[in-house]
Amino acid sequence: MFTRIDTVFLQVTGLGKAIEWYSTLLGFPVRWKDEQGGYAALEVGETPLTLVHSEKVIPSSHMPFNFYVSDIEEAHQHLAGHKVKTSPIQDDGTVKWFEFEDPDGNKLGVCHFKE
Repeated sequence: MFTRIDTVFLQVTGLGKAIEWYSTLLGFPVRWKDEQGGYAALEVGETPLTLVHSEKVIPSSHMPFNFYVSDIEEAHQHLAGHKVKTSPIQDDGTVKWFEFEDPDGNKLGVCHFKE
């Protein structure tokens, strides 16, 4: 019946600022945007990330999803080098991961599975 997650929604307070941050810093191209309506969909593999304008963002205490990367050390270094708040890389022997925050304080995850 259900075959995939079609999109993931994330609230942001400044849509233009958020589009710039996600597309420039994280490299996600804009698929479409409706700034007047308060939405922008970014290309992130098969499942787009849709930014939704909100007057106030209350970040979750837990990251809602992970971005997968092939080189987690490079991703961590890239974000930290751009002064993004990041946690240390964790390693449980199978999965490596870390958390970071966007400008609205949304907690996001990055993971890499050992092969």
